[in-house]
Amino acid sequence: MGEAAPFVEIMLDKPRKMQFTFGVAKKFKEHTGKSITDIDENMTFDEVTVLLYLTLRVEDKELTQEQADDLFHVANLEEYTEKLLTLIGASTPEAGGGPKAPASPTGSSSGASDESASA
Repeated sequence: MGEAAPFVEIMLDKPRKMQFTFGVAKKFKEHTGKSITDIDENMTFDEVTVLLYLTLRVEDKELTQEQADDLFHVANLEEYTEKLLTLIGASTPEAGGGPKAPASPTGSSSGASDESASA
């Protein structure tokens, strides 16, 4: 049997765990039309909220999108994006297939952004 998917803790109304699974990737594509491999630091607001909801729902099956939306604060959008990118990076194989590396300030891809390799 394989290991459980890594998780990232996020403080919302209480400490909550986000997990990235195949189900999350599939549902993300159904909701947004985008593959998880197209995700980078330039996610839209809607993509961030959908992905936050889906990753939180792995642990809390009763959570609805509306309930999740009420937990998120626009002022924390950058923090949420960073946590999601960390989670996806920790959950995908390093040998390709993961999300694109965040762009550098000059707009080019750095190719290496694995500060979160703690599982």
